[in-house]
Amino acid sequence: MAQLNNLFGFLKTIQRALKIKDSLAVSLLSGLLGTLAMDASNLLFWRAKKTEALYGHIAGSIYVRPFRTNQSKNFWLGQITHLITGATLAYPLKLLFQKTGNDHPTLKGAFFGGVTWEIIYGIGQRFGVYSTKPHMTKTHFAELFNNIIYGITTAQALAAFSEPSLFSDSQSKISVQGRNINAVQPIYSDVDYNKENPNYM
Repeated sequence: MAQLNNLFGFLKTIQRALKIKDSLAVSLLSGLLGTLAMDASNLLFWRAKKTEALYGHIAGSIYVRPFRTNQSKNFWLGQITHLITGATLAYPLKLLFQKTGNDHPTLKGAFFGGVTWEIIYGIGQRFGVYSTKPHMTKTHFAELFNNIIYGITTAQALAAFSEPSLFSDSQSKISVQGRNINAVQPIYSDVDYNKENPNYM
């Protein structure tokens, strides 16, 4: 038990040491971590034959024909594109956190991941951004799951590695609004209508 407590203490120390004040830097780091988690999930699906392509194949098909993405140089071209895209997409999620606060990161991250799946993957497939065309429904479901993993991991990383001051403005606005709501008093008259008003006699 003591060793477990020491481990948790060590992890908390690392987390405090990794607090980042720069909003762009923490967004890029969080997005990169989310993309790596997404790639790990995608690789497991691919090895289990539950999806038809890796992200290096899909993103690489922006530049070359699908059969050429099996070449190492073209696959890594797609993989680099995929990593840059994932890191960049974390910035809108950071803006959402600054607007609403960094509480409930799992819920917000899952929602954000679903939105990225619909926009980047769904619309990209619909308008021919990628020349690689999945033919099985299970591939689309696997991509949805992967994007949710991306969103959750990115959101958790943002919450863990961001300096609290990055979200202090949103939290202070919420608290001020709460105080204003609590400060509202019911409007009533001090006049006792049970007594006759001499002004109307």
